[in-house]
Amino acid sequence: MIHILVVDDHPAVREGTKAILETEPDVRVSCLNPPYSIDVIKHISFHEYDAVLMDMNLGDINGMELSTEIIQHSEDCKIIMYTGYDVEDYYEEAIRLGIHGAISKTETKEKILSSIRHALSGDIVVPYSYLKSLILQQKMKTSSTSNDTEALNDREKAILQEVERGLTNQEIADKLHLSKRSIEYSLTSIFNKLNVGSRTEAVLISKSEGIID
Repeated sequence: MIHILVVDDHPAVREGTKAILETEPDVRVSCLNPPYSIDVIKHISFHEYDAVLMDMNLGDINGMELSTEIIQHSEDCKIIMYTGYDVEDYYEEAIRLGIHGAISKTETKEKILSSIRHALSGDIVVPYSYLKSLILQQKMKTSSTSNDTEALNDREKAILQEVERGLTNQEIADKLHLSKRSIEYSLTSIFNKLNVGSRTEAVLISKSEGIID
């Protein structure tokens, strides 16, 4: 038996969701009535619920705030944002807070229960379009990093090559006929372009990107 708690400030949504989901023989639904506040939440035991369908807007407080409070005291309780808005807007923030995704109130009973059952198994179901956008963002970030790497000039590449050989700043300056200060400035530029904070990291990244042999 799956015990679900519906938290929504609209009576029709609470009762409608309960009626629809309880047509499944293994599902039991309870509803939390207003008012909703942190103080109220603190006095409720959520351990008896397997999952919570949490509305986003609850009057003076939002579902994210209440969910954060619940998770702090009942981390085993799986919470899914239950909203009438575009659910993709909430995935990143929800998952960061420990919420198991979001689902639209307009979805079918089968899809709502599927999301809940996945959450109970420790999985999160996200739309293909949302996952695709994350992949594209990652590709753009990788491409940007690659472009920064290519921006290294010949002098910086030569300096990195000598850093890889273990030479000190003064030894590199002597070998390349530059001042020690010029080497220091160039290393600062290299660190910024490669987004690293040390000579070792700079060498590792430049070798992996094929900047130096």
